[in-house]
Amino acid sequence: MSIHQPIPVDSIKEDETKAHQRPHDDVLGRVLEDHAEIKRRFNAISRAGSVADKREALHALIHKLVVHETAEQEILHPLTRSASNGADVAERRIEEESQAEELLARLERLDVDDPEFDSLITRLRDDVIQHAEAEEHTEFPKIEQSVSPDKLESLASIYRAAEATAPTRPHPNGPTSAAGNLALGPLVAIADRARDAIRQARKQ
Repeated sequence: MSIHQPIPVDSIKEDETKAHQRPHDDVLGRVLEDHAEIKRRFNAISRAGSVADKREALHALIHKLVVHETAEQEILHPLTRSASNGADVAERRIEEESQAEELLARLERLDVDDPEFDSLITRLRDDVIQHAEAEEHTEFPKIEQSVSPDKLESLASIYRAAEATAPTRPHPNGPTSAAGNLALGPLVAIADRARDAIRQARKQ
């Protein structure tokens, strides 16, 4: 699938429907809503009408993905690891996220009109969708079997704390590369802010 072919709307609606069908507003519902939003942000890149719009869409996608993966590593995967026979499942998901981070780091250094950009963003999109499906099919059942609904519900607010780490806007006079437009700095800085927000929320 080329990056110029957006992710089907039905796929996005399916994630949203599954989130809304959760019996409570819990952390798994928040992850499902994130999966839908990430797909929308990939589509924003494929539909961008100008180089500037494409840079803006990439900036939004990178921030969302880094915050999302950090929240999963801090909240979701530890639940899987503590479940029966869940350690291997959690480690596979973490390995996939590490590979995605490597692709993000490469994209961060490219401008959106670089010859490599389309192939890299397409590869990232396909990997992220496959990863999300693996979470839903292999992690969610283990978590639901081993974690109480009350616990899952209480973790939703902690998950939201990471999402509240809003990106700053690119400086209008700054560099025109994708890296230059990432006003938050390196990927690790985004992850650190999300991780700090989660740990602060746990203390409240």
